[in-house]
Amino acid sequence: MGIKKQEASFLPDTNFEGKDELFLDVDRMINEGLSGGSVHLHGNRANIEEAHPFVEEEPPNQ
Repeated sequence: MGIKKQEASFLPDTNFEGKDELFLDVDRMINEGLSGGSVHLHGNRANIEEAHPFVEEEPPNQ
């Protein structure tokens, strides 16, 4: 027995995933390891990428 569509309430989709209101600190995310990064295997050793391209962003409008 599923929930009827009329009984379920959903939030509307967010345009731009909220990026139009917040400024993402990409440099901090990379430094703290929150960006996901890439790990490549070379023999028995793992090599973590050191350089990431940055996308220029404008700060959000107030």
